[in-house]
Amino acid sequence: MARPLHIRGAHIWDGQQTVQRDLSTDGDRIVATPIAFAEEIDLNGYTIFPGLINAHDHLELNHYPRSKFREQYDNARQWHEDMNARLNDEPYKSLRAYPLWDKLFIGGLKNLLCGATTVAHHNPPHKELWRKDFPVRVLKQYGWSHSFYLATDEEIVQSYRSTPKGWPWFIHLAEGTDDVAAGEYQRLKALGCIGKNTVIVHGVGMSEEDIADAIPQIRGLIWCPTTNDYLLQKTAKKALWGNKISIGSDSRLTAEGDWLDELRGALYSGQFEDDDLLQFMTSSNCVLRIPDVGSLDVNNFADFWIKGDFPTRDNIALVVMGGIPVIGHPTLMDKFSWINTLDATLDGSPKAIHIDLAKRIHANTLKEQGLQIEPLPKRKLFQLI
Repeated sequence: MARPLHIRGAHIWDGQQTVQRDLSTDGDRIVATPIAFAEEIDLNGYTIFPGLINAHDHLELNHYPRSKFREQYDNARQWHEDMNARLNDEPYKSLRAYPLWDKLFIGGLKNLLCGATTVAHHNPPHKELWRKDFPVRVLKQYGWSHSFYLATDEEIVQSYRSTPKGWPWFIHLAEGTDDVAAGEYQRLKALGCIGKNTVIVHGVGMSEEDIADAIPQIRGLIWCPTTNDYLLQKTAKKALWGNKISIGSDSRLTAEGDWLDELRGALYSGQFEDDDLLQFMTSSNCVLRIPDVGSLDVNNFADFWIKGDFPTRDNIALVVMGGIPVIGHPTLMDKFSWINTLDATLDGSPKAIHIDLAKRIHANTLKEQGLQIEPLPKRKLFQLI
């Protein structure tokens, strides 16, 4: 259970700049003023950012190796056909056999470790995603269709029409560089599925004319630069989308790693300057507009993180989920003296991890690459069993 906190001395990122002010919680939410008996935490010299929002992931697919079978694809349909032909080959056959919870958990853990505390899942809404012990928050109110190559026109229309207008509706669209991909936006428009809740994922093959037509009509684009570069050797043009673009990590089956890897992929694409990095990093909710997350405003969930020198997960100094520090540098985790932790390393960097999260990680049959946690003491292991 989260204890009320009164954090002093830190700089708080407000979406545009850092401001030195106190940050208080009543447990799992941010409050305007400290409450009685709040734990005083001095974070002088640190900058606190709101938890990232990963706008696109396939949470059950993050235990697979990054895979492709041609140097370059013209369309994601080709990749899907290549992948399907190998599902009964190793290592895919064995990896498919793991329990669904274990696969989903690894996807959630991947996000938590990089500071992405809220995720939009683009696949069936598995009930396990909203268990209280799932590592991150997962968008619950959404509609989706996979793509034109995995759904019929009738199925796409049915999905779109059955999604409440206030919910985002996701579809992989124009994920390619060929004429098929180039025609998908107009095809979707002809079906009547372009509207204020439409969220396009990838959009690589859309023309400038299609983008100009889409911007005033749809909710926005989800940009997955490392997947696009890996499969297609081309990605969407950020400048054409203005503020209607958010980053999604996709799954490790095609992406480089996590949300921060996508951020670096976007940076290395040369489509924005280093000075824009922080603002773009914390505008991750501009397309989804999920309530209660994405900023450190009063009444929002107390989900935040402190980055190190460079945005990689090993350099993240602290991740807090619902007011509870879950992983961080040992000296920072020590400031929350009431929390029991285990020593760990993440990509070679020393960490301390909350004992409850450590138990869940140890109990999972799948292991997160690059994360090592000391064994649970026998007494705690007995309690877990």
